This record gives sequence, C-alpha cells and structure tokens, in this order.
Amino acid sequence: MNIDHASEAPSPLSTPDRQTVETLAAAHATTRGALLPLLHDIQRSLGHVPAAAVPIVAAALNLSRAEVHGVISFYHDFAGSKVDGPRVQLCRAEACQSRGAEATAAALDAAGVAHEPIYCLGLCASGPAALIDGALRADVRSAADLAVTPVLATPQAGGSRGRAFVSQDSAAVALGADQVANALASAGVEVVRTGSRGLFHLEPLVEIETADGRIGYGPVLAEEIGAVLDGSHPARLGDVAALPFFAGQQRFTFARCGITDPLSLDDYAAHGGWTGLEAARAATAQQVVDIVKASGLRGRGGAGFPTGIKWKTVLDASADEKFIVCNADEGDSGTFADRMLMEGDPFCLIEGMAIAGHAVGARHGYIYIRSEYPLAVRTMQRAIDLAASRIAPFTLEVREGAGAYVCGEETALLESIEGRRGQVRAKPPLPALRGLFGKPTVINNVLSLAAVPFILAEGPERYAEVGFGRSRGTMPIQLAGNIRNGGLFEVGFGITLRQLVEEIGGGTASGRPVRAVQVGGPLGAYFPPSMFDTPFDYESFAQAGGLIGHAGVTVFDDTVDMARMARFAMEFCAVESCGKCTPCRIGSTRGVELMDRIIAGSGRDPGPIEQRPQLRNAPRKARGPADEIALLRDLCDTMKHGSLCALGGFTPYPVLSALDFFPEDFAPMRAAAE
Repeated sequence: MNIDHASEAPSPLSTPDRQTVETLAAAHATTRGALLPLLHDIQRSLGHVPAAAVPIVAAALNLSRAEVHGVISFYHDFAGSKVDGPRVQLCRAEACQSRGAEATAAALDAAGVAHEPIYCLGLCASGPAALIDGALRADVRSAADLAVTPVLATPQAGGSRGRAFVSQDSAAVALGADQVANALASAGVEVVRTGSRGLFHLEPLVEIETADGRIGYGPVLAEEIGAVLDGSHPARLGDVAALPFFAGQQRFTFARCGITDPLSLDDYAAHGGWTGLEAARAATAQQVVDIVKASGLRGRGGAGFPTGIKWKTVLDASADEKFIVCNADEGDSGTFADRMLMEGDPFCLIEGMAIAGHAVGARHGYIYIRSEYPLAVRTMQRAIDLAASRIAPFTLEVREGAGAYVCGEETALLESIEGRRGQVRAKPPLPALRGLFGKPTVINNVLSLAAVPFILAEGPERYAEVGFGRSRGTMPIQLAGNIRNGGLFEVGFGITLRQLVEEIGGGTASGRPVRAVQVGGPLGAYFPPSMFDTPFDYESFAQAGGLIGHAGVTVFDDTVDMARMARFAMEFCAVESCGKCTPCRIGSTRGVELMDRIIAGSGRDPGPIEQRPQLRNAPRKARGPADEIALLRDLCDTMKHGSLCALGGFTPYPVLSALDFFPEDFAPMRAAAE
C-alpha cells in the first residue's frame, strides 16, 4: 500500500520542475542504492525536495512512496519547502560551544537572522562556525561575520613575481584564503593551492617560494599581500616546517598535507605517491594482509579493531563480489583529520583503498562523506576521476551523506549507501561476511586506509616501531575547542594529555585555566586536569573510563557548566538517534528531561506521567536531588548495556564523567533543593 508524502494532497509540480525530477530520476534508475544521490540532485536543482516529487521518485526506483518518504524524513538535509533567503546553519557542537557558539546564536537572534543548528562542520579549532548556502565561515561572532565575500576566478598570471602556496582547506577558506589567493594572483604571483599544514590560527597562511625555501606568513589578509611580497609583513614565520608545532610531529600519514597540490598526480608521485600500491601489486593478497597485520595498524574510527584481522576475514570469505567502504562520516565534534586529508591529500586515501581492494579481492569501493563537508566531496570526486586509470581495474565512487550522525556507525552507513534510512543493523552477521548489498565488505575509517600506503612503502617494521603498548604507529590528534594552538598534531601513541593540551596546545585560547577536556567526540568522557597524565593510547583510555575514538581533543576553560554539557550529551543522542532501539531512542529523551529537573534543582517530575491523563492523579513519591542523580546513573547503565550501537551505548560516558569528576556543578542545585 502506498502512503502519501503528507496528510494533505501536495501542491503539484510546475511543468519545468516535473521535467527536472523525471530527468534526474531516469539518470539514476540503474544506479545501485540510487535514492540518496537522486534526492541530493533534486534538492540542489529545486532548492528542496517537493512532496509531489515522491511518487515520481518511487516509480522510477521501484520503491513504495512510504519508503521514499521515510528516507526523506529521516535525514536532516532534505528540506520539504524552500527557505526564504540564505539558509544559515550554525554549529552548536561541543567544540564550537567552548568557543562561544551560544553567544553567537544570541547575537544572530538579536539581529533577526534566522538560523538552524548543525552539529559539526569540521572547523573545530576555528569556531564558532557556520554554513551559509554551502559557504563556510569560521570565527563567527555576529551577523556581520556571515557575509560571504565573492571571489572572482583567479586570474591567469604569468608568475612574474614568483610562486606562492595558499591552502584550499575548508578551515583556511572559511577564514578568507580564497580572497588571499585571488589577491596574490592579481599581483602577478603564481598561486599553488595546497592542503592545510594544520595549525589553524595561522590561516590564511601564505608561503612564498625563495632561494632559501618556502617562507611563511600568517595569518594574512587579502589587503596585506603587498607587505608579504616585500617581506615587511609582521607575521613572518620563516620556515613553517621548523616551527615547534610541526617539528615535534611524526608525519607518516599527513606528510604531504600543506606541501603538495592535492589534485596534481605529478606532485603526488614526486612525493612518494603510488609506491605502496606498486609494492602491494607485486605481492600476493595474503602477503599484503600479513604486512598490514604485522604493522599493528588498528582501526582509527573508534573501536581500535586490528585492521589486518578484518581484511583477513574478508579475504577468506567466498563470494562473487566484495567491497571496500571508507567511512568518511566524520561527525564527532573536535575532529577534522578526515576532512583535512581528503581535501589536502586525496590520492593517499585512493591509494589505500586500491591496496585494500587488491588485498581482499574487491573490485569496487565507496567513500561515504558527510554532506557537511562540501569541499571534501568535490575534491574526492575530482581526484577519483584523475586517478581512475592509475588504480584500474579497481573503481571508486563517492556517496554523500545527508546529515545523520548515526551513519558514522558502520552498519547504518551501509544502509545509507543502499538507499535506506540509516538505521543500525543487528550483528552478527558481521559486515566482513555480509555487508554492503549482502556481500563481504571491508569498512575502514579514512585514517586507517590512508596509513596503508606508508606501511606498504616503508615496511611494517617502520610503522610498528612507533607507538605505545598495543597501540602502534602514529595518531593524527586533533586539538580543538578553546585552545590556543588548535590544529592537527600527528605523533606516536603514548604522549600524555598534559603534553598535548598544555605544551603543544598552549593552554586555552581565552587565557583562563583549563577545566575539562573531552576526548572522542560527543560520546567521549570528560577528563579533569588531575587525569591529564593519562597516556594517549587505546588501553590507557579504556582503563580510565574513556575512549580515544577519532582522537579529537576538545578543551574547555573554567567557565564551562559541566551539568549543562551532560545535558547536551543526552540531547544530542535524542536528536541523532536512528530510533531502532528503545534504550537509545527513549532513554536519551528521558535523559534530557531528567537533566532538566536536576539542573532546575526541583526534584519534581514533570515527565511522561503528566502526559497521560489516566495516570495524572496516581499517587507518587517526590524524588529529591540525590534520588534524581541515582536515577540518572541507572538510566545510563540501561543505555550503556542495552543499546544496539555506540550512539546510545557511549552517551553515558560524558554524562557519568561529568557527575564523577565535576560534582561541584551539581552541588548548588542540591543545596537549593534541600
């Protein structure tokens, strides 16, 4: 039975809009899992997904209207009606909160600027961040900061005044790098657009090629180019690679970021590219798997599962078709390494996926990129086109997410690629045995796959000799939030949080004392300074009640309210839950209500009983503050052990750590209630 898109008959499409939808639907009719790509195309073409388009899409893809409507309603990106004026999305995730996003939201409200929340744009060291009709802006403090300066096409200059390097990374662009590049080109300078080196308070960074090497200046404004070219700019840095922030790193994976043109095959090859793929194809599939196992590489997406074992499972699986899937749905606040690599060294990821394909017998791969990363999507699509002949017979394609955090969970991601709602699958069967389209599938994070070319080129011993305990190799750690030196720091496991936050990060950007650090995104625990000597490795963090996750480190100063951060964890889970399991879906909603009562300090329960008339007058015993906190702990235990995936299962980590390590934030409300 077909179910209408809305309770009322939808407004009919105009003839041109109907023709557009029909043409797009026909173009996708033979694509596997075509629904999300088709909906994205309709949204881009018409500015929204009209209800009247549902039957056309359903007929073209042989789906029910209910299935199509279910997918549209699941993902945040698909608007049911056109937005009047620009669509302003303000990041409200933890890293931007720590940098003043709530004050920015209030300023936009006061200026009459309509805006909606978005949870992480990957500009976590440069927030508060916003997305305005697809254009990124960083350090947004007022409505005036939302203005997007038009950038003319960079003029063709003969390079009479030398050569300069300017990042085209999203963070650099959001801070004005395009305008800087345009000004340089207009002044007769040959401009090479690179990735970012990863120290974002220097962006826009300009490096001028000289006889003594590249000399950096940063940050630079477009109107200051004259001072850069005559060497008088006060932000002269000298050799950027020699700065303490970069000199102390071990860049195995990010060696080319900020150095090369991301879309130059010649540049990539000249800096060691394709060496790993050549070594892999000179070996058997089993030998490649053994090399990856010997390196000690573990999944960089959260669980830390040994990569070689996962590959071995897929290699040994018997099937007529296998897949490589890259999980680039980097939705955790405080993380941006995936985005940096895809925008700054996309061929590295492509090479890693081609090696994985050879190792397990897969002929095709998908890169699932979150829609909040528009530049990464465009860069990867272009890079795949350029590298197609180099990686053949292996083939790749990009699939764009649609604003659902839960699709970072591997089985929800598979559902999304297949064109369905991103709901978590029960396991077993494991994706390695029955994954994408029911076939054996390798699913790895960007950083896992991007580490593989180095391992094949340099040998597993070179990789394994770096690290700490069972955590081998390097980890690109992202320093974010309220921190002076925000950026990406790649180093071997074993460094401590204190070294990362105080020595490398330079403390808070506000100059106030550090009060808390959250590691692992919105599902990570909050650590107080007393725990900053914890080594940065999987086992040490697990023992301390935390998780490394994607290695995002979000710093908060002493103005943070940890009770409200605990509430945000529950709220985020409620917003992003896929809805499949009760502990996550209902538990997070009850958690928000419970946190509201605790914060108010009332002890009164206005929860679901108040919504049910037949129980409204039922006798009940009022709970005091201590009872409410005990109930919160009990709820967290249920969510932790009963949820189907990590979203509901790990949400208790930030909540319980706030209770355990920052009880003083709950004390005033206890006193008030008593």
